[in-house]
Amino acid sequence: MTDEMKRMLTGKSFLAAWLIACLSLAAGASYPSLKKVLECGTFLRLLNGSLESQVLSFAIPVAAVLPWSDSFLQEYKSGFLKAVLPRTDRRRYVEGKVFSVVMSGFLVWIFAVVAMLFVSFVIFYPMEERGSFPKELLLELIQKALRVGITGSILSTFGGICAVLGNSPYMAYGIPFVTYYFGIILHERYFKELIWFYPVEWIQAAGDWGSEKDGLWLFLLLFLLVLIPILGGVLYGKIQEI
Repeated sequence: MTDEMKRMLTGKSFLAAWLIACLSLAAGASYPSLKKVLECGTFLRLLNGSLESQVLSFAIPVAAVLPWSDSFLQEYKSGFLKAVLPRTDRRRYVEGKVFSVVMSGFLVWIFAVVAMLFVSFVIFYPMEERGSFPKELLLELIQKALRVGITGSILSTFGGICAVLGNSPYMAYGIPFVTYYFGIILHERYFKELIWFYPVEWIQAAGDWGSEKDGLWLFLLLFLLVLIPILGGVLYGKIQEI
């Protein structure tokens, strides 16, 4: 599992996805005028706004599936699996692969948010007026970042399932992207009351999800927990053919 994570985190695809995520966060921000002293907490408000932008909505499925969703297919078609499987337990391989695919979509967005938060702090915090630290804004940012990360995990896991079942990396990239935007279109045009059907709402949490948004957290975690054993099952079935 450690080697699997290391290969994922150091791969060129993860770096490319991280750059896409960072650029989308930078492009989605509404920058203030620098001709006057900025309001306290501006560096946090910028990133909070980015996490609700249309640019981010466009980039989430792209950056989530790019790092590792098709990794099994690459290893399968390159012959890597035939060399690795005799030296390891098949169940252990599947568990490591599932864990790395799930974490790839989560970490690429968490790392991007942390990086852009640092950049925003370095640039804008010195220009802000001094006052009490806006803890509420920081808490809101952390919650949004975690929801973006979990959404990324859902998409990367779904992409992994599509890659194995479709036997094509294009399925890993294309189907999650199309499904994500199909959900947005269906909600905006036909099912406006079904907030769970709307991927943008998973991040913004503007609807009625109960106190502390407990309903949303439960929905996202259950969605992910349903996908994880499905990915494990299709992977195990595939390596049985080798």
